[in-house]
Amino acid sequence: MDHFALAKEDFEYKIPYILSALNLTNRNLRLFASPWSAPGWMKRNGRMKGGGPMKGNVNGQYYQAFSKYFVKFFEEYLKNGVKFWGLTIENEPIVGGIPHFPWQSMYFSAEMQRDYLKGSLGPTLKANKVTKDLKIMIYDDSRTLLPNWVYTVYNDKQASSYADGMGVHWYVHAIPPSVLSSIYQRHPDKFILATEACTGALVHRGPILGDWHRAEEYAEDIIEDLNHYVAGWTDWNLCLDEKGGPNWVSNFVDSPVIVNAKADEFYKQPMFYAMGHFSKFIKADALRVATNVKGSLDVHATATVHQGRRTLVMMNKCDLRRPVAIDDLEIGRQIVLNVEPRSIFTIIWDK
Repeated sequence: MDHFALAKEDFEYKIPYILSALNLTNRNLRLFASPWSAPGWMKRNGRMKGGGPMKGNVNGQYYQAFSKYFVKFFEEYLKNGVKFWGLTIENEPIVGGIPHFPWQSMYFSAEMQRDYLKGSLGPTLKANKVTKDLKIMIYDDSRTLLPNWVYTVYNDKQASSYADGMGVHWYVHAIPPSVLSSIYQRHPDKFILATEACTGALVHRGPILGDWHRAEEYAEDIIEDLNHYVAGWTDWNLCLDEKGGPNWVSNFVDSPVIVNAKADEFYKQPMFYAMGHFSKFIKADALRVATNVKGSLDVHATATVHQGRRTLVMMNKCDLRRPVAIDDLEIGRQIVLNVEPRSIFTIIWDK
């Protein structure tokens, strides 16, 4: 790793914006990194693009080199004023098994990730003063192979000692969210973080300005995740251009903020405001409390408590106004109101 160096994109497109965000939040921002591929010379296919594992056996020289690569990355970013909170071992390791996948990817099976974590990556990170406190997340893919993947890692005592939690993506929901609750209940010492989501990726590709349905998709997924022990939710894109890029493989998607560079203006999408109900009103260290919605499949809600203050985020997907009664069973209080059609709203009250 003597010749490791950050790239132009780090200095021009990443670090300045990260530092700006850190300054705006008084450095109260948890950053995590997620590699899509090891360098091509470490992979069997000889390039970052396309699926495939690293060369050699798990924890052989290339796996050891990749562990050192992690350390160098975090050391160099820290030299530039950026301290990370955590990392995922590999972005979407499942699609890394597709040989001609159109962009950077790399394959890990559950067993490979388990053995790599306990035999190389975990010990390497813990032995370095810059990386020893980083939160390590396993999996980082859609719910497709849950829960078996996670149990393969967590049920290994040595691997589990290095794993702080797991990342999960929203794209394929063939597996119900109840699997997330099952994982947490079996391993309550491990957190679950939603590490990637975006709309416009699979159907009706790219941005749709002012689309309220996509705001509902965001709100419903966040509510569903929070109600199944997910600790946080990450949007894939901070902002995109009017086409849904730039993107080198034409993977154009939507974003909460769309930038019109020619007019020197930007547009806040409904998704932006949907996210605001959670990011503005739910405190980072709040506790989620049980929420039971009765009477309508169109109403979704999640509730948290922070220093005695209750916060309830609710969505009505129905085209009709709904009368709603909110019962706080702990303090014996009821709030009655009419909910506007196709609306997302937040209610806050004190104990």
